[in-house]
Amino acid sequence: MKFSLNFVKQFVNIDIAVEKLVDTLTMCGIEVEDFQKKDDDWVFDIEVTSNRYDWLSIIGIAMEIAACLGKKIKVNYPTIKRKPLIKNKKILIEDLEDCPFYIARIITNVKIKETDTQIKKLLLNCGVSSINNVVDITNYCMLKWGNPLHAFDLDKIEGDIVVRRAKEREEFVGIDGKQRFLSPKNLVIADQKKIIALAGVMGAKISQVDSNTKNILLEAAIFSPVTIRISRRAIGLDTEASYRFERKVFSGYLEYASSEAAFLMEKFALGKFCGYLKVGKLQIKKPSWITIDLDKLNLYLGINAKQKDVKKTLNNLGFKVKVFPKKLKVKAPQFRLDIEKDVDIYEEFIRIFGYNKIPSTIPALNFRNIQDPMYEFKNQLSDFFTAIGFNQIITYSIQSEKESNLVDQKDFIRLLNPLREEENVLRQSLLLGAIKTIRHNINRNRQKLYLYEIANVYFMKENKVFEEPALALAINGKENDVFYLKGVVEEFLKYLSIEKFDFKEESLPNFTNALLITVGDNIIGFLGKLDKKIIETFDLRTNLNFAQFNISLLKKFMTEKQYKPFSIYPFSFRDISMALRKDIKFLKINTIIREGSEFVTDINIIDIYKGKDIPANFSAFTLRIYYQSNMRTLTSQEVDNYHNNIREILAKTDGVILR
Repeated sequence: MKFSLNFVKQFVNIDIAVEKLVDTLTMCGIEVEDFQKKDDDWVFDIEVTSNRYDWLSIIGIAMEIAACLGKKIKVNYPTIKRKPLIKNKKILIEDLEDCPFYIARIITNVKIKETDTQIKKLLLNCGVSSINNVVDITNYCMLKWGNPLHAFDLDKIEGDIVVRRAKEREEFVGIDGKQRFLSPKNLVIADQKKIIALAGVMGAKISQVDSNTKNILLEAAIFSPVTIRISRRAIGLDTEASYRFERKVFSGYLEYASSEAAFLMEKFALGKFCGYLKVGKLQIKKPSWITIDLDKLNLYLGINAKQKDVKKTLNNLGFKVKVFPKKLKVKAPQFRLDIEKDVDIYEEFIRIFGYNKIPSTIPALNFRNIQDPMYEFKNQLSDFFTAIGFNQIITYSIQSEKESNLVDQKDFIRLLNPLREEENVLRQSLLLGAIKTIRHNINRNRQKLYLYEIANVYFMKENKVFEEPALALAINGKENDVFYLKGVVEEFLKYLSIEKFDFKEESLPNFTNALLITVGDNIIGFLGKLDKKIIETFDLRTNLNFAQFNISLLKKFMTEKQYKPFSIYPFSFRDISMALRKDIKFLKINTIIREGSEFVTDINIIDIYKGKDIPANFSAFTLRIYYQSNMRTLTSQEVDNYHNNIREILAKTDGVILR
């Protein structure tokens, strides 16, 4: 927001250099993005946070500067005229949630001409263009008080005024001359025949003040911030008025802004105030007293502030303060609706008292997180995958519903007010983030990728929102990397000492060669190769093998690690070549071999054979079996005996052919 320093000086005496003022405002929380000299004035451009709508007025900024400098602010509040009443027009509000309060004032016999030089200069330095004396007066009062106003040509209004929702495809031509088609998302001001304004956003061209205007209907109203935001975004229009209404306007200044505008129209447009009408109820939330403990304040901020300093600082900010031993009772100004708790008051005090007065200290460790078992467990998972060469990724938890549909996700948790269409639902899986990350890296010529992510996923169950921590693994590259990923998963589950896990073939959306990973009847995760259709849809240009786990279940089934000494005696190995029918799981062969001898320590596939002598529905390979004792060196004859015993058992097994 831009503001003129000369405008601010009308309300507070500023006797320090501009550069010093910039530093002071920045330290008090008003970020000055730019400041430039313009003739005899200085133009400031500041960043206004969403909770400080009072900074969208010159008076609000003046109050802040006064508090920062320890000075008093001087505001001449205008006399509020409410008589005579308007009797020949009615104001009808269809929904008081959209517009709880509306004021109309009529000023007759105005002379439309160029604006007074002083007002025009202040407007231009605040970034607002000059139109004519009447319109400029409404903008001047908006800048001063923070309450947007609108001047209608009264003679162009046919009948009563109605505040209502627009009809579907109802036409609206704004003062910018552009035609737009509205919907019930838009709140409008209308007469008996037409729309005369898009409420809180822009007036209609058909009712605007021009050189022929004689009589003015001055609008001042309170609109729902949510309604204005939805309405403005529905047609892609942003104005000075909508910017303020979206962030709330202080209703306590509404009458002052309207009254001063009417007075200035009498003074500079030679008009005459001759009517007043209000509809609805002006609701001004009364702040409550908040008790703050001085010791708690000092402990929280890490300082040793005195009670008198706290009282003086808060008084300068417009707070009412009652002093008690070691305590203060504080009431915020009516326009500070963001003050709700004692910590809000701590922040208000320290930003004016001075952040630089907080001593530098070494930050304390957050033992809460360190002692959190799930926090520790996630770190353990991260350490494992980092150690085996995987890179951690962090992706967005908010994603596009359209893209999520492409990977067959349903029953989304939708955001009520998404900032972008591409970010409107919470993720149910970590798959989409992995796909986008792989694609991003492949497009930058990074080929072989081993990625993992630890993050929450979100889902609905019995009309309640749940979030679960999840672990995802993603590998791209060769066609058979799904077997590599399966091996990684096996080693990972062994690392967690999860016993009796199993892989079960399953048809899963988005995947081929998919396996469910189970412990008993519990599905702890899945893995698979991404379907070619999904690869083409996302223009991935590489294979993607993906696994995802429920971290809560991993932790549940993890057992205590048990360590044993390694054998100091040498090992021996023997090979077995076999053909295995494809409907037989290798897990069965593994079990037979290990149960065949207590001295079997490891089994590896060292060769895969393909030839005409192998039946079509069989796979041929060579196994290397390792034998070792913890107590002594096994003799060659003992190893042969154990090995032959295993061969005999395998030879009798259905679906196995020894070669």
